[in-house]
This record gives sequence, C-alpha cells and structure tokens, in this order.
Amino acid sequence: MADLNEDSSSAFSSPYSKYDVFLNFRGADTRKNFTDFLHKALKNEGINDFIDSENLWTGEAIDPALIRTIEGSKIAIPVFSSGYASSKWCLQELSLIHDCYKSNGQIALPIFLDVEPSYVRNQTGSFEGPFQEHERQFMPQIVENWREALRVIGSLKGWVLNKDTNGDCRDQAALVELVVKRVLDELNSNIHLVACKYPIGIDSHINSLLSLLNSESNDAKFVGICGFGGIGKTTIAKAVYNRIFSNFKGHSFLSDIREQIIRCKGLVSLQKQLLKDTSKMDIDICDYHRGKHLIKQRLCKEKVLLVLDDVDDKEHLDALAGELNWFGKGSRVIITTRDEHILDVAKVGKDKIYWPQELNYKESLQLFSLHAFSMNQPPDDYMQLSQDVAWYLGGLPLAVEVLGSYLSDVRDKEVWKSTLQSLKEIPDKEVQRKLRISYNNLEDEYQKSLFLDFACTFIGCDKETVISIWEACGYYPKSAIHRLIKRSLIKFEYKEYGDCCLMMHDLIRDMGRRIVLEENLMEPSNGEILQLLTHKVRCLRV
Repeated sequence: MADLNEDSSSAFSSPYSKYDVFLNFRGADTRKNFTDFLHKALKNEGINDFIDSENLWTGEAIDPALIRTIEGSKIAIPVFSSGYASSKWCLQELSLIHDCYKSNGQIALPIFLDVEPSYVRNQTGSFEGPFQEHERQFMPQIVENWREALRVIGSLKGWVLNKDTNGDCRDQAALVELVVKRVLDELNSNIHLVACKYPIGIDSHINSLLSLLNSESNDAKFVGICGFGGIGKTTIAKAVYNRIFSNFKGHSFLSDIREQIIRCKGLVSLQKQLLKDTSKMDIDICDYHRGKHLIKQRLCKEKVLLVLDDVDDKEHLDALAGELNWFGKGSRVIITTRDEHILDVAKVGKDKIYWPQELNYKESLQLFSLHAFSMNQPPDDYMQLSQDVAWYLGGLPLAVEVLGSYLSDVRDKEVWKSTLQSLKEIPDKEVQRKLRISYNNLEDEYQKSLFLDFACTFIGCDKETVISIWEACGYYPKSAIHRLIKRSLIKFEYKEYGDCCLMMHDLIRDMGRRIVLEENLMEPSNGEILQLLTHKVRCLRV
C-alpha cells in the first residue's frame, strides 16, 4: 500500500505564508466554473488566495512549499463536489487543513457544491465508491485520517448549492458574494493581540492553561489566572487567546480593567466594548444594569471566548460576566487577577485556577541575555555579571525584561557592578525598587518627567496625541520616547481601528505614581494626582 507522506502535517511552527485563503477543490469538477468565479471575486476584494495546488504535486508526495502554504494560510475553503473524494490529492490537502484547524485554530469554511453534507461527513453517496477503492490502495491509517478530516470539516457550518440551482449563474454569484463577505469579516476580526517579544517559557504556560480550559468539553467554563504583579498573567492570557480565539464565534479581550476603571472609562463603556467585539455591532447602553441584560440576552446562545484582564473588584465581574449562563455552550471566560477572592466570587473552582511560577534560573538568564545582548547567552566577558544579575532578579519576567533592556546599551562594567550591588541590597519581594533602578538611571530629568506624566496621565492615549501635546509646549519628545521604549518602561500597541496607544505594565505605572506621591509634599491620593495632571493636559491642549 502507498505511504502518502504520512508525517507531512505533524509539525506546526507557525510558518509564514503570504496567502489569506487556501482553496481546496477538485479541478476537473469546479476549476472552470464556481472555484474560478470565487477566486476572481476574492482577488477583486484584495484577498490573496492560493488556487493552483495541482502545480505543487510531484508524484505521490505533497510538496513542502504546499505544506507551508496550507499551514500559513489564515482561512481554508474546501469546495466539496461530487467527484471530490476520488482525488487523493484533495484528501491529503484536507487532512492537513484538518490538522491546522485542530492544532492552530485555522478557519475552515466548507462549500458543498452539488453534494449533500451528509455524504461528506459519512462518506456515503458519491463519496462511498472512491473510499472503497482507497481502502484497497492505501494504508488503513491514511484512509482513516481522510475519513476523520471529512467528518470534522464536513460538520462545520458552510454553504450548500444543490443541483437544482447549480446551473443558475445568479445563485452561484449570490453564494460567491456570501463567501467573500464572510472571508472579509474573518480577516478583519481575527487580528492577533501583540505578543511578548521573547516568549521564554510561554509554551508550558499555554499547555497548562489549555488543559484547564478543556476545549473538548461543551460546557461553559470560567478559568482563572492568579498571581502577583509582573509574573506574566496578561502575557499568558494573550498567548492562549491568540492560540484559540478563531475556534469561537465571538471573542473579546478586555485588557487592564482596573486601570480603565481608575481612569473613569466606566463599566458601561467596557460592556459596550464586549458586545462590539463579540457581535461586530455598536450597541447603545444607557446604564450598567441594561448592559448586563444585553450581554446575557445576546451571548447566552453563542460560543464565545472572553478574557477579563486584571480584575480587582467583584463589581467588574458582576457587570461583564455575572454567571456562566450568560454565555452559550462551549464558551470560555478567562479572568486574570492578583486577588484569589475575585475568583471565589466568580465561583471558579480551585482546580480551574492557574498559578504561574517564576522563571527558573536558566530561563531567567536566557531572557535577560535576549534583552541585554539580543543573544540567547551573554558574551563570555559579561557571562558572570549577567548570571549574577539574573540570579538577583529572582525569575520575575517583568524585572528581567526591564533591567535587561536598561543594560542593553551599557558596556561599562562598573555600571553593571553598581547595578548588581543595588540589586543585592533590595529584598527579594520588593519588585518596584528593582524596577526603579532603570528609572533612576534615565539620562536626564526631561526623560524622567516624560515618564512620570505617561504613568499618571497618558496611558491608553493615542501616540500622535501624546507627541503633539508635548510639542505644543515647545519640547521635542520623540527621542526621549525612543529611549523609554528601548528601556521597556513604555510601549505602544496597535488597538482597534489602527490607533497606536501608549501602554505600560501596571507595576511600572504604579512605580511612577509612587514616585510622584513621594515628591509631592501634600501627599495627594492617586485620584488627586490624576485629576491634577488631567487638568494640566487640558491646559496644554488649549
């Protein structure tokens, strides 16, 4: 029996592909009609689709370039036709699509062209004879892989165009229009969150959390990620969200909820964002209680993925995810918090809480070296100093990143030794004092002032707005912003609608606000500081 490159789909390494869509079809059936129409319509909308897979088959084996194309495509569209099952090449491609769907969350949008979906799922009707022939020619495991791919992909929601209308060009045109619209919606909505630059140790966190999420269960579930600041809760939640969000009909990642509430964005605004993310519609919400009702009403039958990041008040949960019955079967709600009591309120079982651990020494050294030297290991002449710094940072990812970034352009060993001595004098748990080393060593008061204003006032603001405010005061902030970014004290992330917004880790933000408190003789509260600086910004804008 033939062995058709049985292991070709076993490795997934997020390959790069320039294609948005991969078209899987039997050329003899559909190339000169429906699939060609679909291909041209996709091109007209600027969607880059791959259609000529037949040119990448050599004998019995699937070409490695075709494997990379399928694995790297965001969406796969199998066009099931009456003669589809007779093509072993179509089935091999579908098997790989099935693997990508299960492992990488690739979107699969099946089209049933003059064939009943049940024929595809059960290999009956026009699919039965070809499979009897395949069983005589190929190894049992290969044929079973093909059957499983047809069962899974054939069960997904797609489109059916039967023989009663297949000859009508108007119906084909209408179907093409529907498919193109769906592809555009998927491409526009399936934007991955910005991940960490160096994901050291992240795979073990992802696997542990995926185990708790138990994607095979059809029950709605709440899962918690709990731990102290800087341990990587948000980073882990983003990585898991990126891995699985395409498996859900709706998805939303509400980041830094505690900060958004402090800045008076309000729970109603977060409710509106949740509904907009999951339903792609702007919904007017007049008050908090109306928002709760709308979330339950619209999502109780939908399979959704929701991440509530940095929750520190039970009121936040009550407004955004009050009960499991707010969400449909198969839904998952991930809550990140520093306070285990929040998860108790949400009735998250102890066995559904993930507690991230600090990096081990080897991981700390590697992460430090990547930030300080852009290398997996420090150069020999800085090896001992790097090992000592990594040791005293204690495996906290945020501290390792910030101190590594600070030392990245310092090649004076006396400065390194001074930094190490400072670390030795700081108790293990006093993270903010370790982070403050990087602030204290900013090059001038101008950079420090800029950083403090960012920490107290500008988080979440558009980058160009921030720059224009400072420039209106006669300053030239771009160079200082570059330095702050390089030292990992601030960052800019692209949000919805392409806005590039100022972001800052909550521990770094809290450090900046503490510095302002310490420097103010009247010792105002955090709220008073924000009011004072907000007034300052308004004055600058006038």
